[in-house]
Amino acid sequence: MSDQIQEYKACWKQAVDAAEKELIQLYSQYLQSDQELLKENLQKYNQQDKRNEVQNESCPQDNINNDEEEDQQDQMGHQSNIATSTTKEDFVVNQEIKRELIREVPFKDEILYIYRITYQNGDVYEGELLNDLKDGLGTYYYENGEKYDGLFSEDLIHGYGKYFFIGGHKYEGDWYQGEKFGMGILDFSTGDRYIGGFYKDAFDGEGTFEYKNGDVFKGQWKKGKKNGPGEMRYKDKRVVIGEWIDDELQPF
Repeated sequence: MSDQIQEYKACWKQAVDAAEKELIQLYSQYLQSDQELLKENLQKYNQQDKRNEVQNESCPQDNINNDEEEDQQDQMGHQSNIATSTTKEDFVVNQEIKRELIREVPFKDEILYIYRITYQNGDVYEGELLNDLKDGLGTYYYENGEKYDGLFSEDLIHGYGKYFFIGGHKYEGDWYQGEKFGMGILDFSTGDRYIGGFYKDAFDGEGTFEYKNGDVFKGQWKKGKKNGPGEMRYKDKRVVIGEWIDDELQPF
């Protein structure tokens, strides 16, 4: 299993690298977002004579983007509740009605046994088992049309994996005991995209939110909202650098 996990980690790294290259191509002038540089740039902006003009022009647009982002976060929260419903307790309640060995796959010096489990509510799991629990590589098909493809551990989504939501959203990245946890990419069906850290299913840590209209926010997140130093770059070349608290840009 260690070889498989390493291969999946390599695939995940390639996906992250490709996403980062895409952003670099679209925004070649994008600044590095470590905290020291952000504070230095903020001081420079505070010294400019046209600071008030930039602030007045940017605040209305920022409020519009905040409204759009809140809508996306509401969507994410709803989808996350579906994604994280796969717990040990749920699997106990969701009784299986059929289990069968569907194929044997040679893998280096071992044989991987792939099972199919059909559950009473219509869900289907295809993948590896360990001690009668989902463990290793597998795919879980939800009765409502959603799908998870990736790693499991002790009956929980755990490790690297992809989750396809019924609304068209897709998450690819790290999971910890059924929750988005670590680095990930969340693509919304609307065309928006988030790349960065997650903690308990919410944006957390350093991350980049790319809006479908061309605006980009890069900075710190906590509990799904902008919290800490950040930089908003608008498609019309305007730049706002500052501190955010719960999605609100703080006055200079």
